[in-house]
Amino acid sequence: MAARTGPGNHDDDAGVLEAQRVLRAAVAELRQEALFNFGEMTAVKLTAVLGQLLEHSELPRRYLETVRAVFAEPVGYQTAYKALEEPGAVLVLPREPGAGRTFTAHALLADLHLRTGARVGPLSFGGTARFPLRRLPREQNAGYLLDLPADEDDTVAVSSDFGALLHDIQQSLKNRSSRLIVLTTQEQWQRISGGAPRGVVPELGKPDPVKVARAWLSAEAPGFDTTRWLTDGRIRELLAGQPPADVLQTVGLILKAEQTKHIHLAEQSAAKEQVEADPDGFNARVLSVVKARTDWREELLKWHKKPGRTDFQRNFLLVAALFRSATVAHVYVKTAELCGHFKTPVSLKGQVAPGVVELVDEIEAALHPTDDTLDFGRPGWDDAVLSYFWIDRPAARKTFLAWMADVPTTKTKNTNEFLESFTTDDRLLLANRVGAFAVRWATRHRKPAPLERIISAWQREPVLWKAATDLISAAALHPTMGRFIHELLLRWSKNREDAALPRLAVDVCAGEFGRRYTTKALLRLGYAAGSEDGRVQKSLHAAVRTIWADPTAREALFNSIIDWCAPGADRLISGRRSFAALATLTADQDCETVPEPVLLQSGGEEDEFRPALKDLCIGWSALLTSTDDDTEPAEALRLWMDAAHQHPSLRPLVFSVFRGALTTSDPDLARRLRNRLNDLLYAWQPYPAPDADATRVQLRHELADLLFHDRSRAVARYHPRVVGRSTETA
Repeated sequence: MAARTGPGNHDDDAGVLEAQRVLRAAVAELRQEALFNFGEMTAVKLTAVLGQLLEHSELPRRYLETVRAVFAEPVGYQTAYKALEEPGAVLVLPREPGAGRTFTAHALLADLHLRTGARVGPLSFGGTARFPLRRLPREQNAGYLLDLPADEDDTVAVSSDFGALLHDIQQSLKNRSSRLIVLTTQEQWQRISGGAPRGVVPELGKPDPVKVARAWLSAEAPGFDTTRWLTDGRIRELLAGQPPADVLQTVGLILKAEQTKHIHLAEQSAAKEQVEADPDGFNARVLSVVKARTDWREELLKWHKKPGRTDFQRNFLLVAALFRSATVAHVYVKTAELCGHFKTPVSLKGQVAPGVVELVDEIEAALHPTDDTLDFGRPGWDDAVLSYFWIDRPAARKTFLAWMADVPTTKTKNTNEFLESFTTDDRLLLANRVGAFAVRWATRHRKPAPLERIISAWQREPVLWKAATDLISAAALHPTMGRFIHELLLRWSKNREDAALPRLAVDVCAGEFGRRYTTKALLRLGYAAGSEDGRVQKSLHAAVRTIWADPTAREALFNSIIDWCAPGADRLISGRRSFAALATLTADQDCETVPEPVLLQSGGEEDEFRPALKDLCIGWSALLTSTDDDTEPAEALRLWMDAAHQHPSLRPLVFSVFRGALTTSDPDLARRLRNRLNDLLYAWQPYPAPDADATRVQLRHELADLLFHDRSRAVARYHPRVVGRSTETA
């Protein structure tokens, strides 16, 4: 693009400037994603960022271009890329999460796309221990990224012969001129690498921290004096030996320091002669970054120890740090509210309590002249304040957590008494600030308390619940946070004290996490199915359909559901709800005929899963035991009888399933099941009726006669005229 510019070419100049602006914005968003820090974004941007973060199909070109713009090539990268360009190539990157493996893989795929036009994107491992070759798409000239699920909870997610299977994968990819990158850990690769082809693990050096910092700084701030910063000994000491995630923390602090007009440091923070020798403030900015990397601990200690410091001032600082980008009026009101929670109530009416201007001065912040927001003048200061409080006041954590979780909710009724407005978008932005802080803190310290309190507090407000689900879903896919979040989802799925936790786990499994980590999702759904909470059951319905969309997961999913549906099972409610989700699911068809329920499809692939008759009977028997106000049995029966009506070849199977569903040794149960089925059949096609369809009436009578015959055992066993799959009767 630069080659197109020249004297007098103003249109091209404007185009180049706009392209550069878009790239800088994309780099900033990508950095926010990597740091999981959405607190400074608008609600619109936040939605866009999370949407991109949870993208599960093809990686968008804009994202690939952004990755390539900031990627610092490690030693051996070009050799690895040349190997990847070969049709059928498989590269394995065995590194721990957080070591830059995902970003390196994305850079390789970006180069592949930008140089060859190949479509690139993630590939799900599936729901089996052994990766099935048919999971490889049939697309030509493509590049895939396969993140192997970690082994957990006494289950082995990846079979030990995965390495040997790579020979077949290579051949299949070669036939389609496609390639594959596999992400794993060194420990897992050591277990599964037996028989792997030679040369699949490229020799890649570790990312150079200084090069990584230079690439990001240059891309996000092209006019920035990168050399001055990255040759400073104090900054190089901060970067030495740091993984990419920590490097990005420093990059963010440097950018924040450069954007701050006046860096505020305590008098003792720097020697007087150092400041006088540095009139442009660079030394102060460097010191602020160094202090920020230690969470401003010394400065915060001095501030809190100042004689005469009051609890109102401490709370004002804490709330201002949490409510980043909120107006000072809202900070002021919420400070008084927090004081009340701490049993030191403060009245803001009149002029008894300190005013806003006084408090802003006491916390050493600056007030924006037009939008009334606060600026601390110190990069990373707000997060450091929250961290300091958490460490300094362990006895107040529980109270603060409860208050913090409730802040974005609509529980507080007196807000408008002090503020002009606090819109839903304002609440959403604050929710994501609070939620993102809780996620980062929980993963950093491996303590889930902040997250669990937020999930419980937000469960009754749909907007906040979606925000919580989106944040946890994004964290579950995050390269460095993901492993801990996966552990939490497993723990929450087993929780029986707070129904919000298994519900959240199920909702996450119903999204991209379930598509990308199907085996893990199945495990968590199995535990969550033990909950009888109605909202958990409703979420389970959506999750089951998500998992079913993966053909390799269908057998394991269906077998689990049938186990839950078995007579006497302790998860019958979950089994019934889950079976209903599949019984009412129809296949996508372009034709105008009645769509077939997915459980009745014969399938086109030879190895495609087909439910057995006895299992379908167990599922329907559980479905018929539901309450009268449950609409799903009627919907399922309508779909199945419509299919039998429109497709005569399905009638033997449908009739056999319904007859088998009534087979039980308990006479009372058999009578209830039979009556319920007859009621549903009559609702499907009543007779006599003015608009009765004769063929539908005949079909209903035929099935009703068979059910009566089974009951009376007065006639011979029914033999279907058309022999299909699994049509044997009991």
